[in-house]
Amino acid sequence: MIRVLVALALFTLAACDDANSGLIHADPPVKPPAVQFHRLTPDLLVGPRPSPEQVLELSALGIQKVISVDALPPESSVWGDSLQLRHLPLDYRDIPRTFQLQLARELSADPVKTYIHCHHGQHRGPAAALTALLNLGTIDQVEASAWLDRCGVAYRGLRNAVQNAEPANPEDIQSATPLLEVAETKSLSRLMAEIDQVWDRLKRVPSPEAPNARTQAEDASELVDLLRLSSGTAGPVDPGYHQQIRKAIDLAITLESQILDGQDAAEARSKLRASCRACHRAYRD
Repeated sequence: MIRVLVALALFTLAACDDANSGLIHADPPVKPPAVQFHRLTPDLLVGPRPSPEQVLELSALGIQKVISVDALPPESSVWGDSLQLRHLPLDYRDIPRTFQLQLARELSADPVKTYIHCHHGQHRGPAAALTALLNLGTIDQVEASAWLDRCGVAYRGLRNAVQNAEPANPEDIQSATPLLEVAETKSLSRLMAEIDQVWDRLKRVPSPEAPNARTQAEDASELVDLLRLSSGTAGPVDPGYHQQIRKAIDLAITLESQILDGQDAAEARSKLRASCRACHRAYRD
């Protein structure tokens, strides 16, 4: 009898050890990644479109204004009502002088701690912020050039815009058009026409001598933006449309990444072509 009790006790202890071991060694909750931003000045930060968790992190830093230069506006449902939200969508080829002045006006007319973001936080956001600071005379070209490299701005048109920016007349800055919370959205038919134009330049691997070979990266990034806009502009449609667009966006992102890495991306082009044709057959043709 004693042996039986001892055996039961040992079995119970082993079971408890196993249970406790499971609790002790359980994987900790996955913590969302911290937002990777650059602080160009004490009151100006630039980075990617943040997740809801990262919005809390940025709010804790004292951000009071958010300017999206992405195709999509800042999401008021994520940022809340206490922050000022502005939208100035930019492409990857240039930052027109009028846009530079608008950003400079926004930073100078209401100088609060501001976060400027694009989609990835690497190209349009830093370049746009730097042109505004150059127009305001806050930084010089030596500093701007260093920031271009530090942030990893890779697109020639954006780098040229920064390198050509210079201090502006204060009256020109103050008379610039104020930024809106949400910029005017293009119609779905207009977006599809632009997608067709960009895709015509992307669907084949160009020879190195082809005129559009130098703009492949810009075109691929623009295509991602146009598809993202097309998803949000469609209105009430068959749920299958959004699934098709999501697939096309994922393929376009792969194409963008491979072109930026110097690949010909032939397979990605082929898959994206097939995806677009399937979507057209179902929802356009």
